[in-house]
Amino acid sequence: MIKLILNIFIFIFSVVFAKFSGQKLYQVYQGVNVEKYQGKNFILEGKIFYNNEISNTSWIVLTTLPMDGKGKVMGNPTHTPDAGMYYKKGEWSSYEMKGKIDKKAKGLVIGVSVAGTGSYYLDDFKLYVLDGKDKIEIPVKNGDFEDSSLMPWQSHAAEKGSTMSISTAKSFSGKQSLLIDNSDADVKPTFGNNKEVGKMIDINGVKLYYEIYGQGDPLLLIHGNNSSMASFNSQLDVLSKKYKVIALDSRGQGNSTSDDVRLTYELMADDVNVFLDKLNLKNVNVLGWSDGGNIAVILGMEHPDKVKKMAIMGTVLYNNDTSVDPGINKILHQHVNEMKARGVAENNMNYRLKMLLLTEPNINPDALKKIQAPTLVMAGEHDVMPEKHTRLIADKIPNGKMLIFKGGDHEAPKNMPEKFNKAILEFFEK
Repeated sequence: MIKLILNIFIFIFSVVFAKFSGQKLYQVYQGVNVEKYQGKNFILEGKIFYNNEISNTSWIVLTTLPMDGKGKVMGNPTHTPDAGMYYKKGEWSSYEMKGKIDKKAKGLVIGVSVAGTGSYYLDDFKLYVLDGKDKIEIPVKNGDFEDSSLMPWQSHAAEKGSTMSISTAKSFSGKQSLLIDNSDADVKPTFGNNKEVGKMIDINGVKLYYEIYGQGDPLLLIHGNNSSMASFNSQLDVLSKKYKVIALDSRGQGNSTSDDVRLTYELMADDVNVFLDKLNLKNVNVLGWSDGGNIAVILGMEHPDKVKKMAIMGTVLYNNDTSVDPGINKILHQHVNEMKARGVAENNMNYRLKMLLLTEPNINPDALKKIQAPTLVMAGEHDVMPEKHTRLIADKIPNGKMLIFKGGDHEAPKNMPEKFNKAILEFFEK
């Protein structure tokens, strides 16, 4: 029965990840029976060697997905929190993912998801369950890839030109490893990685990547931390039918480049201001999510002539226990400490973006009175910031209005796109 259930995963896995990532991912996976360990914490480990350097558009992460006894996906997939946190140039990288097996899960699908056109060796995949003080290893079939047969590993959503094979060219241990080679993959254009419409522009010493869709009044999309314009994948089709959607990758994220200038939200807001100047745009509508909301707020304060209307989702003015869930900062500090322990340099963009979240923004609530644009201030009922902080922002903006998505969280644009898109359109069209 478990074997049958896990085979159903081929279809479900692709559907869930399309929603999750905003782009098409290539998956390699196998199913493991975890019925005996329901409710237990687990650790998934894997060794990965990058043949190409990691980039914003080419990376690999560990992933898992629980399933119940009827083959139904239980929640969203979990993944290695940050591909760059484990990456070591020219060396085997020790990837790790921790999680908890759902109390009703019968199977756990484990594997990797690959984006872009990179090439990778994989070795020594191991799954452990923590039972009290005991660390129990759950067998992963051919997890060391010493069996020349690929079974039971399977792949899904491979582009034309992608290959997966057992290789003797490189191994972490033993004599063989799994080679995933997307070097010659015919990766189809997607939102956020569409070179047919995408352009680069020189802004403040870096090159920013942007894409434009649709006709009408300009609507600028500004994404969140360590993300890209692709995070608005669930909004693009709806918004581009009514607006000229201008999607921008912030510096050092997506396809945009970075430099060593200290990263601040003021700097990124100035990037947007110069970007709009170069496109000869003023009085544009702006939609900012998370970090994008922070950037939009500063843009509206410092350059009110640039913003016609502004909708912001999951925005904060500063980072303390009154504005951000302390548990989030605890996780961020853990990630930073792990990166330091792994020898990640402080000028690494992933490190810098985490430090940005911990130390900024630093916006005085009274300064919001400089915003002239009508502003919709949104958050999820279960967002990372308390509703009181969202209300503070809405109240301090002269023409601010608050909207809380009931049952929603920080990912409302992805998790409840119909409600989110309806709210956005109603606001901009008034």
